[in-house]
Amino acid sequence: MTEPTPAPRRRAAESTRRLPSPLTVLSVVIPLLAVAALALVRPASVPATTHAPTSATLVRSTTVCPARLPGADDVRLGSTTLASGDLALRVGRTEETETLSGGVGSRTERGSVVVDGSGELAPGLVASRSGGGSVTACAQPAPERWFTGVGASAQHASTLTLVNPDKGPAVADVTVWDGSGLVDVPALRGIRVPGGRSTTYDLSEVAPSRDALAVRVQVSRGRLVPSVVDVIDPLGRDRPVREWLPGQDAPATTSYVAGVGTGAADRTLTLANPGDSEVRVGLKLVSADSEFAPSGFEEVTLPAASVTEVDLGGVLRGRTAEGVQALRLDATGPVTAGLRVRTPQDLALSVAGPTVDDATGVALPAGAKRLVVTGATAPGVVVLRAWDADGQPVVRERRVELDPATAARIRLPDDAVLADLALERTTAVVSLEVSDAGVSFLPLAQLVTTSEVPDVRPAQR
Repeated sequence: MTEPTPAPRRRAAESTRRLPSPLTVLSVVIPLLAVAALALVRPASVPATTHAPTSATLVRSTTVCPARLPGADDVRLGSTTLASGDLALRVGRTEETETLSGGVGSRTERGSVVVDGSGELAPGLVASRSGGGSVTACAQPAPERWFTGVGASAQHASTLTLVNPDKGPAVADVTVWDGSGLVDVPALRGIRVPGGRSTTYDLSEVAPSRDALAVRVQVSRGRLVPSVVDVIDPLGRDRPVREWLPGQDAPATTSYVAGVGTGAADRTLTLANPGDSEVRVGLKLVSADSEFAPSGFEEVTLPAASVTEVDLGGVLRGRTAEGVQALRLDATGPVTAGLRVRTPQDLALSVAGPTVDDATGVALPAGAKRLVVTGATAPGVVVLRAWDADGQPVVRERRVELDPATAARIRLPDDAVLADLALERTTAVVSLEVSDAGVSFLPLAQLVTTSEVPDVRPAQR
């Protein structure tokens, strides 16, 4: 019997796998080490190229009082810090000084007055010119100012004056709008005012128009302080009336015109839309109790780059106007606004006032005086202090509560010549109303006590 042939034995599998080559190991390990090394490396910090300015105590302040109107020779000066010392003045081309004692001082001048305060007299420097039923605040130089409701006709004419408070020349461009758009006025482009001088333009001569006008003054070189005098010369036997037209900082979508006057008067609201789109403007009346929309008043539609006048005679008369202290304007785009209150014997002009963040002050003229505070953004308190011509306090501290959507009316003593207001927990719009041979309205601005110091460093190369 034949033996079966035995099956061939399978070759035993290798019990160990082949080890990777050194080259393979290095190709894996080296990239991993590179990634780990990069993760540990911190890139060099890039130095900042711009740095915010720092705030410092104001060491110099300049304000300019325009030349007089008939009877308005009284220039009142003050410092809300109650500092004493000498202010440097320039009256015309003459250099003079005026001493503040207890923070107050005054003098009689006919021409424009440039007031320079330094050191302790710089923070809180305020000044005003008044008399003959007219009042204006002496303004600080600003790169831009707006004047709404000026005239350039025989019956309603305005005069623009630019004062250069510095020794070097200054340059400005004046833009004019009327009811149909921009007005081309070559005489008001590139105005050059030599150092220490002033220049004046009668708008009825350089830009004659029967429409109400709006004017923007932009300073491109140096510093200038613009002012506008408005004159109404009606037909018939009524004598001409005139008043300073306050300026406005910038157009706004929500603004308050504080001070509307009392009694029988013609009231005309002038609105200007400098933008390139049509806007709609709504009106509310502000009293001590509330803000409310007057019945029968419709929104005002303003085409792009236009100016319009609105007669408020029917709105601000009768029982509707009782207790009204201000106007609130809400627009769909930025606008400027001015209110003209006219009687046969007087002219009063009010404009949309700036927002006061925490403090304001004013050198007070003679006559009966009242403060109108409106546009509060939250419930808060206004704290009033006032002093007489001897620097003695006549109001040590009076606290008045403020509520949004209301207007507070605060009477000042007749002998007060300097007032300081502090706002707590709110911001508001503040205006001074003066009655002395006529009514005048004076919007008050935020009190400047600090300056911004630029951060200057060597250039990085």
